[in-house]
Amino acid sequence: MSPKSGKRYIGGFSINVILIGVISFLTDASSEMIVPILPLFLTEVLLAPMIIVGLLEGIAESTASILKAVSGFWSDRVRRRAPFMSAGYSLSTVSKFLFAFSTIWQHVVSLKMLERVGKGIRAAPKDALLAESCTPETRGKVYGFHKAMDTAGAAVGVAIALVLVTLLVMNSDEQLYRTIFLLSAIPAIIAVLLIFFIDEKERTQDKVVKKGEPIFGNLKKFPLELKVFVTAMSILSVTSVMTSFLIVLSKESGATSIMAIIFYLAFNLVYAGFSIPAGSFSDKVGRYPVILIGYASLFLMFVVASLCNNVWMALLAFLLYGFAYALTQGVQKALVADLAPSNLKGSALGMYNMSIGIAALPMAIVGGILWDAYGAWATFMFGAIVSSVGLMMLIWLVIRKKSGMVPRSG
Repeated sequence: MSPKSGKRYIGGFSINVILIGVISFLTDASSEMIVPILPLFLTEVLLAPMIIVGLLEGIAESTASILKAVSGFWSDRVRRRAPFMSAGYSLSTVSKFLFAFSTIWQHVVSLKMLERVGKGIRAAPKDALLAESCTPETRGKVYGFHKAMDTAGAAVGVAIALVLVTLLVMNSDEQLYRTIFLLSAIPAIIAVLLIFFIDEKERTQDKVVKKGEPIFGNLKKFPLELKVFVTAMSILSVTSVMTSFLIVLSKESGATSIMAIIFYLAFNLVYAGFSIPAGSFSDKVGRYPVILIGYASLFLMFVVASLCNNVWMALLAFLLYGFAYALTQGVQKALVADLAPSNLKGSALGMYNMSIGIAALPMAIVGGILWDAYGAWATFMFGAIVSSVGLMMLIWLVIRKKSGMVPRSG
């Protein structure tokens, strides 16, 4: 079976896969210049409480959640992905630039929501285009490559932020943060321009979504296995709000601002380094074993973070977090694409992204409240409890699947 778009290959990857990888590399370099300093900017310059840091993480994802499902559905209907990517990346780029002019934490929350709206518009169409630009036999490797490029860009962005913090250390912290926000827009602009080089063909062989068909009406067409898996991923979405908490935890454990950024860089290097091997391994042994090992590592990260009382334990938590993400984030998208009907991959990936985004908001709010009321240990212990529930659900799904009790349709 050959891909329906991006048919030319370089090193086993189609042109579209390479282009999307480079676009993600540049976008994440831009985003991750901001990520390690944004919670510090909020708490140290704009004097926001920790619940706002948690709220920002959750509301940013949840704001975009419905759009992820809508854009995936519409990209299936019009049989185009690139226009959604162009609109989404452009909106996110503008939002990042405006961070530099925030004077109160409410500005940051609003702009972060707008930036995530951009991600919501582009996420599912981009993931669907990746699935359509490779064969099922290499899908895990392709999603692993995409996550590796994503995260390598993130590592570069964090490294740039680290260099800028060092070079601009003579400035006030406030001016330093604002300068980094402005510079972060440069790679994002280049990424938007590269979208116009994507070679997208209409997928005329696929049965398309009918006009007038409701967006959520497609749920009944998804296999039961996919529905159960997405539910488990929603429970495990507590992981998507932990980055800022870990950065603040490292500071409270005795790390300097520069050390906190280095720890976050280490997270991204581990994430990038293991993503392609994890994806390739899942092509050989199946998706579930790799995902289960990843979430077992995540549970261990929560335990280490809840007991953290020095910088070395904070670093270990970041390393475990990176390893867990490498084994789960790309592989689980590949599994969703495997299970989805061929003409509804955008819709399925949109539903997947929407589900984990919506679930992230209450996780973030509860995590922030627990931190303010009882301290960091309570937030991470809460994460350990929730992640164990999701892990048990995944194990149940694997057992039922092996016994033939979870049909692929229904």
